[in-house]
Amino acid sequence: MITVNLNRFANPWSFRLITIFTTIMQPLLRCRRWALWPALAVLTGCTNALVVDADFPKPITAPIDITMAVVYDEQMTKFVYEEQSKSRDRWQIGVGEAHEHLFKEVFEPLFRDSISLKTVEEAKNYPQIDLLLIPKINEFQYSSPRETRINIYEVWIKYNMQVYNPDGELVADWIMSAYGKTPSAFLQSKEEAMHQAVVVALRDLGASLTTGFARVPEIRSWLEEHQASASTTAADTGQ
Repeated sequence: MITVNLNRFANPWSFRLITIFTTIMQPLLRCRRWALWPALAVLTGCTNALVVDADFPKPITAPIDITMAVVYDEQMTKFVYEEQSKSRDRWQIGVGEAHEHLFKEVFEPLFRDSISLKTVEEAKNYPQIDLLLIPKINEFQYSSPRETRINIYEVWIKYNMQVYNPDGELVADWIMSAYGKTPSAFLQSKEEAMHQAVVVALRDLGASLTTGFARVPEIRSWLEEHQASASTTAADTGQ
């Protein structure tokens, strides 16, 4: 009986090609939601990409009796966090539109009237404006399960809030922070876990704005002066 060793006839390059192909494709196969932004997926690795989209409850509160204009410029509406550290997972997180949506949900019931603007220059078209708010995202930070050793993400976002009067004079300038944590450790994807952490942080911001806006010392002083001026004007006109 003659035994034939088939390995002698195998092309060694075929095995090398299979090995190379597998090495290249494995990172892509691990990507779960890279199809959201195809340009983010590269052969050398996988970028975790997501755009935050959520509904936020309108606060139940007595409106402040002023007309507030809010500037949603491109720094806010197109804000995307990109992880720069080579030692961490790649992330690109679009949070700009979610912030605009949150602010509109909060400010509509918080003030007597709320006006949305894209630039500061547009304010001149609205003489009824009492105050102008310009919110900015200063910083976005997160901790990952690899760093916390549990399947939960934590998110910290820092904001700079600036309020001006109709004459362009600065009324108040303060820093706000928001914190969010993935509420469950049993989510199927890390993108969903990160998404939920960001949404919790945004809701934290909404609650802080609702309860804390009028408590900012400079804002509180301005509101007191505004109310006193309005009362004096009403008395002088006999209203």
